[in-house]
Amino acid sequence: MKKALFSKVAGSLLLSAGLLASGAAAADETLTFDAAGNAIFGMTHATAGSFEDTFLFAVDTNTQAWLSGTAVVGKTFINGARSANYSISNITFFSEVNGVRTNLDTDFSSNGGIEFFPVDSLLSGTYGFTVAGSTVTAGGSYAGNLNVVTAPVPEPSTYAMLGLGLGLLAFTARRKSNNKLG
Repeated sequence: MKKALFSKVAGSLLLSAGLLASGAAAADETLTFDAAGNAIFGMTHATAGSFEDTFLFAVDTNTQAWLSGTAVVGKTFINGARSANYSISNITFFSEVNGVRTNLDTDFSSNGGIEFFPVDSLLSGTYGFTVAGSTVTAGGSYAGNLNVVTAPVPEPSTYAMLGLGLGLLAFTARRKSNNKLG
C-alpha cells in the first residue's frame, strides 16, 4: 500500500517538475478562418528571451489554397525611446500528416514589415506555421493576420475531358493537312 502511494506521489512530482521546466514551451494554437478567409493570430510573452510559437490550421477537402500572412510586433519605451520589444527572426510553414510535421518552402521577409507565405499552394490537409524570435524586454506581444484564397481542385474527369478535347483537336488538324504541299 505504501509502495503504491509512494510511486503515485513520485510520479506526480516528476510530472509537475516536467511541466514547470517546459514553462517556456507554448501549446499549439488552432486558427479558424472567417468567411472572408482571414485568421488572426498572436502571442504575448511575459519574460525576455527566445520563443517559438506554433499555429495550426486546416485546408478544406477538395480545395487548393494560397496563403499570405503579415505580422507586427509590439513597441515599448526602452531607455527613453520607443522601440520594438520583439524580434521575429523566421516564420516557417509545415504540413502535418499523422503527427509528423514536414517543413514547407516558405518566403519570409521583414523589410518594412513582416510578410510570409508558403511558396507553393496547399491542397486539403492539416498545416501550420512556426513563429521564431526573441523578446528584448520582459513582457510584450506580436499579432498578425493569415489570409487564405481557395479554389476547388478539378476532378480527374475534368482532366480526362480536357485531354480528350486536345486529342480531337490534334486529330482534326492532322486530317486537314494541305495536299498541295505534298
